[in-house]
Amino acid sequence: MKYLLLSSAFIIISLRCLGQENNKPPEIPYPNNSIYIEFGGNAVFFGSLNYERVIVHKNYFYLSGRIGIGYGNFLGTSVSSMPILINGIFQIYHPFAVEVGIGISLMKVGIQDNFGDGHWIYRNEVAPTGIAGIRIQLKNGILVRADFTPFSANLEYENEPSIIHPSIGLSFGYSFGKNQN
Repeated sequence: MKYLLLSSAFIIISLRCLGQENNKPPEIPYPNNSIYIEFGGNAVFFGSLNYERVIVHKNYFYLSGRIGIGYGNFLGTSVSSMPILINGIFQIYHPFAVEVGIGISLMKVGIQDNFGDGHWIYRNEVAPTGIAGIRIQLKNGILVRADFTPFSANLEYENEPSIIHPSIGLSFGYSFGKNQN
């Protein structure tokens, strides 16, 4: 009887003991909506104004949709673009996250003949694009992103094949709206 009581007490006490401490901080969810300006990036040349909405939030993972509008003009080539992407955001520690995504950039490309002396020739292009980078989301809503954003497009002549353009993007913006867990 003495051993039964002692073993029962030992089992009950051991159930309360933890082998390891949980050092992961409590989750502080990111807001649902973000608006930011991206310099460079998926929209080509000067950058874009973007809206991003979190679609799915599961623990430290977010799935978001993004749409933007951008414009750039460089050496006789004019590009109006609309990047549309789906991003996976992996929250590492509250302000820091890694994000990866894939999508398209709808482009209207204008090329000026004879480097400024001729007429403009316009065409539409759908450019596959991606994103891989870091995201810093502060508690007060400030958002900073730095990303590698390659895209595949023909920005020069109409009948030439598309080539992959390596690009980087730097974004600054604001996030708002409460995330419903």
